[in-house]
Amino acid sequence: MSKPVISVVKVEKPEGNAQFMAGKYVRLDDDIKKIKAAVGEAIKLSIGSLDNIIKEGDTVLIKPNLAFQAPPESFAVVDPRTIEAVVSYVKENSKAGKVVVGDNPSLGMHVGRAKPAFKDSRMEEAAKLGGADEVIYFDEHDVVPVEIEGAKVFKHATVFKPFLDADVVINLPKMKVHLAGTVTLGLKNWNGIIPNCHPDAQQQGAHRIELGQKMADLYRVRHADLVIVDAVIGMEGQGPHAGTPIEMNLIVAGTDTVAVDSVACSIMGFDPMEIPAVRCAGTEGQGEIDLNKIDVVGNSIESVMKHFKRPGGDPIGMYAGLTCVMQQTCGGCHVNVRGALDSFAISGIDMKKFLEKNGEIIVIAGGVPDFDPESCRDKNVFICGDCWELFPSVDKVREGAALAKTVTYYPGCAPVYIFAQLNTDLQKLAAGK
Repeated sequence: MSKPVISVVKVEKPEGNAQFMAGKYVRLDDDIKKIKAAVGEAIKLSIGSLDNIIKEGDTVLIKPNLAFQAPPESFAVVDPRTIEAVVSYVKENSKAGKVVVGDNPSLGMHVGRAKPAFKDSRMEEAAKLGGADEVIYFDEHDVVPVEIEGAKVFKHATVFKPFLDADVVINLPKMKVHLAGTVTLGLKNWNGIIPNCHPDAQQQGAHRIELGQKMADLYRVRHADLVIVDAVIGMEGQGPHAGTPIEMNLIVAGTDTVAVDSVACSIMGFDPMEIPAVRCAGTEGQGEIDLNKIDVVGNSIESVMKHFKRPGGDPIGMYAGLTCVMQQTCGGCHVNVRGALDSFAISGIDMKKFLEKNGEIIVIAGGVPDFDPESCRDKNVFICGDCWELFPSVDKVREGAALAKTVTYYPGCAPVYIFAQLNTDLQKLAAGK
């Protein structure tokens, strides 16, 4: 069996990068040309020609990473310049009948629906500049029930119909780190093919410690025909939302998503086996994870590698006055609480004044055998998830809740939406609402 070919191509440094990384997105014609040239080279090196995957009259869906309703300067979403370059290249170099761009932000109503997310990210504008025939807001379309054959934990999905209807799917993730997934690349990008109702068993279900297995299961719904990683400017640190930009000026491409992710995460300084989704899909034989069995062309991993700052998913002791009471707690609440507290901390809040006004905040999740109910007296308490009611410490938590000034409950397992909602509720508390 031949090795999968993964191309790593350098982008001639876009002039607009400096201004973009300083906080102001700028689109320059020459920058689009530079990125487009690298996209073309990456495609040629990895598959030869788009004619090898796109037949005359095919509908081609380009599925970017539209994680949140966020501007380009968040670096949480695919670079609009890369969107434009990819769309334009596919339009000009294939016999596709229709080229569309579609996605759905994973936190849905909590961090924007698809239409405003496409607008604020500048992706819709970019897609149209590239010549896209249509921008599809997945959450405004029907879903199709799918039984996922061979799945281990995420066995039943409702998948957006445009994703299933497309003749060809091009996966366009962004190179960034992720609190729960370590990195988010091609495999994790499939989270956008299912609805974002919270709490609900779709995006929320199997979104705990088994998140990597969920993404490996979801990948079974349909493999991408081509993966193109936007690594012009990546994100390191507290991704996928509160990280910092890191200039890479790369395009990574190939047809084997597991192999692409293995190469891309290695460029970021990670071992592929560290990445839960890559590990699960790779050991299941859904793609190649062994770098020795992957033909990396264009540029070697070593020649372009940068060690990305790793995300921290533990909220305990992170912010004085925002006390997290968590002992028997899985990542489903753990990392999403951390994400919410990070967002709150970097939002411009004067934490000292906030705590002087509102006092210590208590966030509880999971089993807490050493919990003292008195610690909640006259305080604002936030209780996350469902499983706290299943532990022997449940009566302690209920007693603490009875003593609290206010109590906010976030049901669900895992309550992924707390990533946004807990921050929102803390903001309201800060505003006196």
